[in-house]
Amino acid sequence: MDSAHRIQRIAQTLDSMDPTIPPSYNSPARSGELPVYTQRASGVQPRRVLTEHHYHLTSRGSKPPWATLTVFSRSPTPSQLPTFLEGDKITGTFTVDLESAENITCVRAVAKGQIIPGPADKEAFTFVEVASTLWSKENDPRNARLSGHYQWPFSLEMPITVTIPATKYFPSETFRLPQTFLERRVSTSIQYVFVVHIDRGRFRVNSRLQTQFAYVPATQPPSPPSPLRQLAYQQNSPLPGPELDPDGWAQSPPFVVRGTVFSTRQVEAVCTLSLAKPLSYTRGSPIPCALTLSSTDEQALDLLSSPRAISVHLRRRLKPIVPASKRNGIFDANADLSADPAENLAAASWWPSLGGDEDAPGSGPLRNISTRRLDGEIQLAPTLKPSSRIAHFAVEYSVEVLPFKAIAFTPAHGEPLLKQSVEVVTMFASNSPRPRTYAPPQYNVVQEEARDTYFNADGLHHVWRT
Repeated sequence: MDSAHRIQRIAQTLDSMDPTIPPSYNSPARSGELPVYTQRASGVQPRRVLTEHHYHLTSRGSKPPWATLTVFSRSPTPSQLPTFLEGDKITGTFTVDLESAENITCVRAVAKGQIIPGPADKEAFTFVEVASTLWSKENDPRNARLSGHYQWPFSLEMPITVTIPATKYFPSETFRLPQTFLERRVSTSIQYVFVVHIDRGRFRVNSRLQTQFAYVPATQPPSPPSPLRQLAYQQNSPLPGPELDPDGWAQSPPFVVRGTVFSTRQVEAVCTLSLAKPLSYTRGSPIPCALTLSSTDEQALDLLSSPRAISVHLRRRLKPIVPASKRNGIFDANADLSADPAENLAAASWWPSLGGDEDAPGSGPLRNISTRRLDGEIQLAPTLKPSSRIAHFAVEYSVEVLPFKAIAFTPAHGEPLLKQSVEVVTMFASNSPRPRTYAPPQYNVVQEEARDTYFNADGLHHVWRT
């Protein structure tokens, strides 16, 4: 199967997932120094009849397959790749029909996850590997050559986390298994593969039967929304803002918006951005936002507080693995990516706050200060990949205030005014009402910044909401 056809199959699989599961380095370990895995306490049970996937090995000619691999998964159709949510076991059977006796020494099943640097560098970094021996000549009391029909069941369980061995520069670090990652514009990919090896001993040709599979971590916010916000979701009532629900919002320190209006007059406004707590959001749901702008220049304030003038975005930063030729045994799991290039993924929609605006007449520097309040939200695409880090590879998100784009206003500089790191997860908080959108239709921003990736940003947009 060529690379283009293989990628097309992966895309088809990830674009039609089961709706009962959640939305959507520099030196490898030395040989024999496999990562340490953390086993889960209990698995998440599937809620539907599992799909059977069949893969075959055939001899030359028109003979029927002599080996068949059957895998059970959550995928909606057999033609798509097997898909597993964190907690699922990889189960199935491996069958052989041997017309004549063969000197097979071992049959083993292996599931592994790898970071692939890119097409120019084929040296993958294997971060997880789980194996099971289906049959061994040494453990068979007959110790004979195999002939005829055999069927071996298997059941492998991927761990929740993996511990990367320490280097001389950094201690060992534990990471959660990341989601399958493959995008056209990003050279690095994260792929999972399941292989059955048929070993025949020295000086003999071995056989193997394999398939890639999709993996989805089960991540969720560390805590539910504030009680007042939960009540608003339940009653379909307006969200209480930072003034009424201070414990439910993370408010930024004040920052100053500076620029020139009408190319003649320099102006400035003091701004604060509030995001709903916790700063962890399920893909496919909105990020509630609130913004205040204060200034003594009423005209400039009117320009800057226009919903279309405010430029607040969800942005993503990636840390790809470096090529093998440049690896030096160093990886920093806690590296700061804030200075790395970022891509805009979603823009916030804004509308006037129900709390209204206010003026603050006074004396001295507080003379005639006016304030504008706006409510907003950033709608997360269900195709977003969750936040993750594994060795040198990372997917991180932030909400950033970019220079305002008001009519007749020229910003003083082009750098972001504020950055707030946020987490994107695959599942909703437990025992909590689902977030809902509040954006009025006339203020809802058309999302023109969606990334055109191989999986339409992720492809796992039906794999969510347990």
